[in-house]
Amino acid sequence: MEIIRRDYDELPQPGGAFNHSVRWGNLLFIAGSTARGTPAEKGDIAAQTEAILEKFRHILEANGASLSNVVKVTSFVTDLREAPASSEVRRKYFAGAFPASTQVQIDALGTPDLKIEIDAIAVLPD
Repeated sequence: MEIIRRDYDELPQPGGAFNHSVRWGNLLFIAGSTARGTPAEKGDIAAQTEAILEKFRHILEANGASLSNVVKVTSFVTDLREAPASSEVRRKYFAGAFPASTQVQIDALGTPDLKIEIDAIAVLPD
């Protein structure tokens, strides 16, 4: 099977040596994403989570899928006490089709304003 590495012109471009997504067969791996480059970059964790999930929605739709195809997410947060606000946004976006999830607290992200980074794995429709 071919591995397809892809960036999306409509999204802020990766600042490092990675692609927005990598597809192998019907598996789509979405790189860790923050609110960097969006109006939510200096916002609270809920606004940042929403910005990230909107990026994911764009990537998934460009691959013929939706957020309901996401089977696993990993969240990295700078303060677990803020995690419930992120969870509320995720409830709205995943609307009952909740993925498996891991969440860990880390010391910092790329800038002091960033509160959360999320990556995802999706199974694309046949």
